[in-house]
Order: sequence, then C-alpha cells, then structure tokens
Amino acid sequence: MDASLRPALDRLVPLARGAAAARIAAAVLRWLAACAVGFAGLLALALFLASFERNPGEEPLETSASAYLDFDLAVLRELASRSLRDGTSPQEHQDLSNAWSRRPGWQLPEAEASPMRLAQVRDAWTAVASEKSRFRTAARGAGDALPFLLGALAIVFCGAAAAGALAHALRLPAAPARAGLLRLAFAAGVYALVLHPLWPLFDPAVFYDRTRSLGPLPSAVLFVAAFAGTLSGAAARAFLQPQSHALQLASLSGRPALAAAARISALGAAEWLVPLVPALAAAALFVCAKADQERAADASASGLGALVRAAMRELSAAERLSSCALVGGALLVLCFVGHRFVIEAQRALGASRVEP
Repeated sequence: MDASLRPALDRLVPLARGAAAARIAAAVLRWLAACAVGFAGLLALALFLASFERNPGEEPLETSASAYLDFDLAVLRELASRSLRDGTSPQEHQDLSNAWSRRPGWQLPEAEASPMRLAQVRDAWTAVASEKSRFRTAARGAGDALPFLLGALAIVFCGAAAAGALAHALRLPAAPARAGLLRLAFAAGVYALVLHPLWPLFDPAVFYDRTRSLGPLPSAVLFVAAFAGTLSGAAARAFLQPQSHALQLASLSGRPALAAAARISALGAAEWLVPLVPALAAAALFVCAKADQERAADASASGLGALVRAAMRELSAAERLSSCALVGGALLVLCFVGHRFVIEAQRALGASRVEP
C-alpha cells in the first residue's frame, strides 16, 4: 500500500509548491492593481481640485510698517527740536500735533479676492500633469512613504512568525540541555520582538526635536513597525496566546512543524494588523516629514513635507485647503495600499486562520 501511494504523494509535492507560487503571484498582481487604483483616485482628487482653482487677484500696494515708524520718529524729533529752540509758539506745536494725530493707522493690506470658477478639463489636466504640480508632489510623497509602510508590515509579519516558531519549539518536549537553550532563545526573542522596539517610542526628542532625524532606512522602518505597539503586540500575541494546534504539530518533527507554527502565527498577525494600518501610514508620513526637516534636504525635498510648507506660505484659504486635501488624499492612498497588502499577505499564507 505504501509503495503504491508513494508515487502519488511524490507528485503532490511539486503540485502544492506550484499552487502556492500561483497564489503568491495572484496576490502580488491584486496588490499592484490596488496601488494603481489608489494613485488613480489621488489623480481624480487632484483633477477635481484643479477644476476649481481660483485665479489670484492683484495684490495691493503695500506700505511698509517701517515707513510709519520713520514718520513718527521724524515728528517726535521735530517736536523735541522746537521745544528746545526759543521763539516757537504753542500754536505751532499744536498744529504739528494735530497733523500727526490725523495720520491714518497702519494695517495689513487686504488681498483682492477673485471669484472661483470652473476651469476647462484641458486646463485642469495641464495644471495637474505639469512637472511642479501639487499632484506630482503628493504622488512622490506617497511613493516615498510607501517603502517605510511596506517594510514595517513585512517586519511585523516576520516578527509574529518568529515568535510563533519560538513558542512552539518551547512547548515541545526536549532534553534538559536543549530545554535550557530554548528558554534562553525564548527570553531573547521576547526582548528583541516585544521590549526593545518600544524603547524609541519613550524618547520625546524623536517627536519634538525637529532637527533630529530617525537615521537610515532600516532604523526608520523599525520605528514605523514599532509605532503604536504594532510589532510588540503581534509578537506578544504569538508568544503568549494558547495554541492548541501545537499538540497536533508535535507529531511532526523539525522544519515542517516550525514552518506551520510560523505560518499560523503570521495569519493571526494579519487580523491584528488590519485596524493598525492607518497608524502605521501616519508614522510613515511622519518619518518622511522628519527627513524633509533637514536643511540639506530643503533644496531637493519634493514630497509631502514640501507640500505642507507650500500650503503654509499660500495666501488664499482655498489654495491652503487644496494642498491639505492632497496631503489627506495621499494618506488615504497609503492606508488603502497598506490594507490591501495585509489582506493579500493573508491570502498568500492561507485561505483562513487555524483557530485554536
């Protein structure tokens, strides 16, 4: 019986590998399609905002406040000199004081507002497709933040898988010497995956020091993965939750059992990650904004940090709201793309999670 079944079982192994490869390829294609849909939505938002662009009115002639101060100083100097000279009548002092009091007060010039109008589609497309358009700035900003978000999600999945494998190895019976090594590895895994990622979050300078950057790409990705306790929470769930499937996997030995335990823990992390994707997307934007704060990047910054700085310098409220809407649209694109990454990773690992 075993001899007759062995050829069929041997053919199932490459078939299973081919099915897994096809599942992963389909997940990658669906995720790329989701990226295209997300950036197309950002383009539609930019077209909508460009259709209602307001033509800036003519700015009024501004009178500098220093000119008013110079005039006041000149009047005071003249009054002082007349007071010190002999032969100045009180009427002359009174006339100069009256002329000074009738001077209009200085105030900020009011910009001439022009009504908003609906632009033609061709003009709106030209404004959006230009090299220095705000849509290109928002799209580049979202593209700059996307590697941080995807790297953080991948780290969380890998951390949960490693924690699940360590927890399963510790629950298996072993010799005393091997059990001691497993406990040491378990303690090291708890520190590396649960405790250590939380330390940078307790440093206020990371959030309030504008001149301090988050370091190179790996450290920034680790910061995004640890934000809101995402990596620590996913690893702690894999370490501490009761796993009844460990008893069924104990009949297997070596790599198959550990791989299955890691896959099941990664599937459990997918459910933990779904509501935390917006927080990780905001952390990725924060990392890019911190990088834009560096003086060396002022000349070459073209991401969302440059868009925010441009919005702060704009005179019109409509233009400021338009820039803020593009920043919010880029954040929504990151949330959508990150959520689809989690869903497709869950589908690539398995159709459903094995419940304990």
